[in-house]
Amino acid sequence: MPLANTTVCVLTPTGRGAVATIRVCGQLKALRQKAEEAEVPFFIARNGTPAEKQTLHRIVFGSWGDEDLVICRTAEECLEIHSHGGKLAVARILESLVEAGAKRICWESAFNLHSETWLADYHVALSRCTTERTAEFLLQQMHQGGSFWDRLQQGAASINEISSARKWTLFGQHLVTPWEVVIGGPANVGKSSLINRMLGYERAIVFDQPGTTRDVVSADTAIDGWPVRFSDTAGQRQTRDALETQGITYAIAKLQQADLQILVFDQSQETDEFTLSLSAEFPEAILIFHKSDLPMNSSWEQIEFPISPLPVSSKTGEGIEAVISKISDRLVPALPPEGAVYPVSKSQRKLLEKQI
Repeated sequence: MPLANTTVCVLTPTGRGAVATIRVCGQLKALRQKAEEAEVPFFIARNGTPAEKQTLHRIVFGSWGDEDLVICRTAEECLEIHSHGGKLAVARILESLVEAGAKRICWESAFNLHSETWLADYHVALSRCTTERTAEFLLQQMHQGGSFWDRLQQGAASINEISSARKWTLFGQHLVTPWEVVIGGPANVGKSSLINRMLGYERAIVFDQPGTTRDVVSADTAIDGWPVRFSDTAGQRQTRDALETQGITYAIAKLQQADLQILVFDQSQETDEFTLSLSAEFPEAILIFHKSDLPMNSSWEQIEFPISPLPVSSKTGEGIEAVISKISDRLVPALPPEGAVYPVSKSQRKLLEKQI
């Protein structure tokens, strides 16, 4: 029979590793006694003291069946087990704990059960961030944000605090999820070559035929420490091909949903009305005159764009650094002031949205 409120979870990531950490919280003494009654393995300390009586925060050597490991009692009713990181070793320990009466849960649920209010939000956000820079901002929020969310929940936060948190909502969201940068433009202008050059490796499909990219191809990277997802779309042009039309429709929808659009034009080819309509539809997009290593077609010289296109060559590398710098400036034009608190989780955003 399961023991009331006694849980076990794995804190380390899925897969093999040098060390795995398993957390047990609840009725430690009863759990040990039930394991002994059922004759399933449980921790035996070298110092002879039962696990539930070990000194808090002291590392204790011992064994779990035939597995040598260490434990640390982190709270009155919480125990961390540090074992070999192999899947079988972890599975054996979990099996014996569950058989003794512990309920296995995911680590996110464990933090929700045993952490202070809002602390679980920050732990989950930290586990999902992908760069050192975003982790630094999340750690700052972890140390200074809890009291604000408590006060907000109680209706005691000031208008200025609420206004500041709303201002930086998008910034906080993208500490965890990448900014969506979608690359559009006519077929065969070199969008795939451009994305490959910015990524530094061949992620997108490159083939010298119009309309090759039929679907959206995405790849994640980081720019100035900010997580960014580049998406390469089907070339936008007038066509009667049903499959290509579907790809173009999806590409336009993806551009409309993006945090930032990049429109790529082949400046060596003659322009047309359909191409120009793209820049009119997305006036805030970064515009690129691609294949700048080739002579510019004279038809482009008569066109006035809302934003001056950047000359870029994926072949020579000209303009690539300028594009990357522009992307960073557009996505994160400013940083939150020191001491600012903002939402980094869905639950925090929902609470903020409820405020009048």
